[in-house]
Amino acid sequence: MSADPTENLLFETSPFGTIDAIVEHDGRVVYFYLNEHPDSAGKTPGKFGTRACWVRNLARGPLVFDQSEMANGLAPLMPRNDCLDAEPQNVPATEHLEVVWFEEGNGAALLETEREGQKQTIAVIPPWSGVDGFHGYARQCVHETPLAWPMPLNETFQIRIDRAREFWKSFSPDDSPFAHLQPMLVDAWDQRFGKENQKQYYSIDGGLFPPRGLVHYETETETVLVTVGMSLCPQPMVELAVEQPALQRRIELGTKILHAVNGPDEELIKLNLASVSSWAGYPWRNQSWLGNGHTIDWAATKTKATLVQKDDPALPGFRDDPIQVLWVEAGA
Repeated sequence: MSADPTENLLFETSPFGTIDAIVEHDGRVVYFYLNEHPDSAGKTPGKFGTRACWVRNLARGPLVFDQSEMANGLAPLMPRNDCLDAEPQNVPATEHLEVVWFEEGNGAALLETEREGQKQTIAVIPPWSGVDGFHGYARQCVHETPLAWPMPLNETFQIRIDRAREFWKSFSPDDSPFAHLQPMLVDAWDQRFGKENQKQYYSIDGGLFPPRGLVHYETETETVLVTVGMSLCPQPMVELAVEQPALQRRIELGTKILHAVNGPDEELIKLNLASVSSWAGYPWRNQSWLGNGHTIDWAATKTKATLVQKDDPALPGFRDDPIQVLWVEAGA
């Protein structure tokens, strides 16, 4: 059994630079892939891997899965009785395809513009892909199979995709959600720690997405370092770990450094600045999340630290979610 050379219809890297979306066909079948990006500096390799979802058959599918296809290195066709349309479908035009990344960055939907100009969601690899033999959803699939499951009829699922598309479209050279979130957060921090105590604002994103900042406050007794903008994007994987992900997926980090009798320890403050900056990008680099009670390696003091959520005055919410503050409590 042979196939035509594989043709790449679409290639796009996520806004976080950690995952690549690929749509390709071999003349027989179309697949949608999410691959771990090979050059994502600073992330933990091998955590995401490759996830594949069947999109449509370009040739008439077999009555049952043909095991020899995979043995011969071919992407398997969907059995015809599991397809919405048993007859071969057309290759989608690249200009009609669009990838919509989930706001967490660890899942994506594939949209196709139809003749009437309407966009249809034709395949989705959600954040829970890879769990219990599930890989993704496809519009052309009508039964749960090892290659894809039917597209959910749940309206909330499509709303999530639509909201994500709206979110990414709102970024432009002249405006972005961060431009609105940043001043709200800085104002909230100023009210809590005193605008007169604000020493400096730092950009800590290194010019990479997502944008993040950090505010440095200094009182007579302590230095306070708090992030600005981690809450712009929900953390990955929270929905797989907790029952109410909306309460924990948007966070900011903070740490407090008590002053010695002779004043602030400038070297310790610099080390804490570096540590906060590093952990502020951790969830999206590593496809993971930070929450109350989590333990992390705190380079500033070369000890373990615990993240603690306290009854702080509320920060302004963002995109209908509350924003939680996790305070770093480092060991001695």
